Parts: sequence; C-alpha cells; structure tokens
Amino acid sequence: MVLTNILGLINWFVNQLSMPQEIKVKVSMHCQKCRKEVMKTVTKLSGVDEVSVDLKKEMLVVIGDVDPVCVATSLRKKRKVANIVSVGPYKKKDKEVNKPVGFPMMYCNTPYYDGYGRFVYGYPPTHDAGGCNIL
Repeated sequence: MVLTNILGLINWFVNQLSMPQEIKVKVSMHCQKCRKEVMKTVTKLSGVDEVSVDLKKEMLVVIGDVDPVCVATSLRKKRKVANIVSVGPYKKKDKEVNKPVGFPMMYCNTPYYDGYGRFVYGYPPTHDAGGCNIL
C-alpha cells in the first residue's frame, strides 16, 4: 500500500516536471544591450521554448521545461541581479478561438455581369483603381 502511494507520487512529480512552466524573473536591465544579453543567456539553456523580455518593467518571462533556479543562476553569472517572481504551469492564451467568423461585406444588392457567365452581387471592380496598369 505504501509502495503504491510512493510510486503514484513519483509519477505525479515526473509529470509535473515534464509540463511546460511559465517562469517570471525580475532582472536588472537598463538598455537594449542589457536586454539582448539577457535574451542570449536564457535562450542558450536547454528546455526553453519561449522567451519574452519587458524592458520597462524589467521582467523576463521564460516558458518551457527548464529549472527556474538554473535561469536565475545563469543570469547572475552574467552579473545581472535576478529574482524569481513566480513559477507556475503555462496556460496557453487562445485569443483566436473566440473570434467570430467574418463574412465579406456586401456594398450593393444589385447584381452585375462579371464577363464569365456569372452574375455577382456588389460593386463591379474598377479598372482605374490606382494600381499599375502596365501589361
């Protein structure tokens, strides 16, 4: 009984480690050169999927299967002050899923003949639209 509980706990822990994490680190950055150095340092770590840096807030967000202490240590080796703010599971933000499907807007309800044997609703295309007309 105790052995199965321990094995279940180990499996849960291994699954938690393999899930991508969102790590927020406050890093001392003052200019674009500092930002570039921080980005270069963190992207060299194995397991990093995404990196984003906000220079105004001096905040680094790392997403992936990487140890948060390893991220902070690598930044401190580059003489940066790094403090881990939060570590949590990565939640994908699905902004495009909630978008309604758009349909083309019809400007006119009178049909016109398009020259290919079809009647089309809307305004007929203009021949002098302002583009290049060189044939």
